[in-house]
Amino acid sequence: MSTSRVQPALTEPVAAGWVEFLGGPMGRFSRLGRARFWTPLRTILAVAWTFLAFGVLFKSNCAQGKPDGNGVLQLDWSGNRQYTSFCYNDIVPLYSGRGLDHAGFVYDYSWVENGVTRYMEYPVLAGMFQNVVAALARQTYGVARDVLPEVGWYFYLTAFIMAVIWVATVRMVAELAGNRIWDTLLVAGSPLVLMHAFTNWDIPSVFFLVAALLAARNRRFVLAGALIGLGTAFKLWPLFALGAYLTLAIRRRQWRPFLLMAASAAVAWAAVNLPVWLRNPAAWGEFNRLNTTRSWEWTTIYAVFSRMTGWAGFDGQGTPEILNFVTLVLFAAGCLFTLVLGVKAPRTPRVAELLFLIVAFFLLFNKVWSPQYSLWLVVPAVLALPRWRLLLSWMTVDMMVWPILMWHLLGTNNKGLPGEAVNVIVLARDGLIVAMMVLVVLQILGRRRDKVREAHSGQDPLVGQWR
Repeated sequence: MSTSRVQPALTEPVAAGWVEFLGGPMGRFSRLGRARFWTPLRTILAVAWTFLAFGVLFKSNCAQGKPDGNGVLQLDWSGNRQYTSFCYNDIVPLYSGRGLDHAGFVYDYSWVENGVTRYMEYPVLAGMFQNVVAALARQTYGVARDVLPEVGWYFYLTAFIMAVIWVATVRMVAELAGNRIWDTLLVAGSPLVLMHAFTNWDIPSVFFLVAALLAARNRRFVLAGALIGLGTAFKLWPLFALGAYLTLAIRRRQWRPFLLMAASAAVAWAAVNLPVWLRNPAAWGEFNRLNTTRSWEWTTIYAVFSRMTGWAGFDGQGTPEILNFVTLVLFAAGCLFTLVLGVKAPRTPRVAELLFLIVAFFLLFNKVWSPQYSLWLVVPAVLALPRWRLLLSWMTVDMMVWPILMWHLLGTNNKGLPGEAVNVIVLARDGLIVAMMVLVVLQILGRRRDKVREAHSGQDPLVGQWR
């Protein structure tokens, strides 16, 4: 494998200039795999840690405090710093907002909001992750009491744990990339990691998905399904991987791998969710209740349409069933398109190509696109379409959605940006993703070069010949 490794200095114009600066590409007689320390993998992991460090610095302004009258450090968000420095993240405000600052099971905590009893709104495994890290933060806060408020310590502890998980994820992506290992730099050094690694708790869900892809490649289908189930118990989107494997099952008429994965995914998901449902059905159902009744999010196509036309028909206020129906139909149509494309294509599509299309359709048509959701697309995009210039352009534009949204949320009366600025950056991001989807479709149809297949003797490195 190492002798066939693709060198980006010879294939990617974006990388060529940097490599020349560092001394030029390797020659034809270079001895690959003999580096004393800076192997490709160690280089990639070093980049990952560096970008994670900058990512936590991006958010650090929202984890600082100032002493109260008793000299106790309290969180300081004065001067709208969460917007002006775009450091806002859900980790900090939900620490007290979801009862994580007190002992107890997170799904037992409730409060009343607009006459409705509310509970933790995250899927069960995500809520339990927050619960465990919060308990650890409370027990160890003494080491940081003099420099940070308690919630700040909780933020940094959460960030460190998720950073370790992300580095493990990058390591697995390097394995999946095969002879194109250097493509993993687009994951480790993604601009979206800088902006959103610690905006929410999305990193563990990416870990579960990538681990499932690796297990499936190694023909450990029960483990792959269990990882998909756990990922779905953390955030819904890892479930979409089953759609890619279903397409392969139909096309190849090889049902055993898919059925094993689907069954073990269901068992793993139920094993996590059933105890919470039995303990408190209302708390368990809060995720579904909130997502069913909420309106669109600021950076969706529905929000853009509303701001551009003034039409409130998609706002979901009072009539969320209309918006829910529209989003469901559009996403279902996207999944059906992907299935038909995958079955009818002249050659079997790669798993990453199918997964990328499904996740992209979900993001484009869903009524909620919290900007950190774009992290979901990074690994599928890199494995499906490793075109460095295009992917870096998309990630950079996508990264800019967040600061522009934050400045917009300041309000125009407070020198914030108008809604038109949000519309422009959102449409630019969506346009780049649509362009990537078109290229992937053309690649599946054999009308564009597939760099991944070329590097792996025409095979899909995520599947091979497993049965």
